[in-house]
Amino acid sequence: MTYIRKLFFVVIAQFLLASLCSAQNDTLTNGTLIITLTSQDTIWIGADTRTSSLTDKGYTVNKKGMCKIYSTNDIIYAMAGHVRYVDNSFNFLEIMQAAINEQQNFDRSMEAFQQRAKIEINSILKKFSRKSINTLINTNNGSFLSVVAISFNNDKKKMKEMKFSIGANNSNNWSVNYKTTEDSGVGSLKFVGHATNALKFVRDNNLYFGNGKNMPGKISELIELESKATTTVGMPVDVISIYNGGYKRVINSGLCSE
Repeated sequence: MTYIRKLFFVVIAQFLLASLCSAQNDTLTNGTLIITLTSQDTIWIGADTRTSSLTDKGYTVNKKGMCKIYSTNDIIYAMAGHVRYVDNSFNFLEIMQAAINEQQNFDRSMEAFQQRAKIEINSILKKFSRKSINTLINTNNGSFLSVVAISFNNDKKKMKEMKFSIGANNSNNWSVNYKTTEDSGVGSLKFVGHATNALKFVRDNNLYFGNGKNMPGKISELIELESKATTTVGMPVDVISIYNGGYKRVINSGLCSE
């Protein structure tokens, strides 16, 4: 069965946007987890590395994980959802890299990516059967691709979350929906994805993440906590520390090329 008939993505498992104060979907069984934490002089971003595949029968976990946090020209970005197809007939990492290299500016790069990604998703939908698309909509409320992008230069922090989802207009027609949020406030701890258990742990223990010690380690521990109860969140993790004019991969899964 060709990919035109069968929805079979190599995915960084699907996730829903969630903040510390948001309600989490306790019935979600598939999801990656990305955590961001902002202090006065640093932004940390961490993600798990487990991947899964979606067919018209549902999700299966892949044995081999992959890097989920990338960098291009000092812009750090994490992606989850249907990031690329196995034969690279679509690849949203390449779309993001091209947008950043061409625009050389955070805001313009994100705008270019948003426009190109929406066109690409519309094109992808034309290749798959109605059954495959309905499986996607019913399994994860149509959530298709989510991106967190961060820039910290010239004393300006910028963080943008982008979410693309598929909605059914009628039985034979679908739309690509887009939502974005921007937040780089100091003290902001955000969970992007499946974070039911990690979120509960933070709330129950009234944890405070200020400018304390070993923030990367704490982010890693929260992701590991989630991985123990969630099928498609899995170790090892990557954590990047982003500071004014630079960044460093402080926890390395070994799956990233840089």
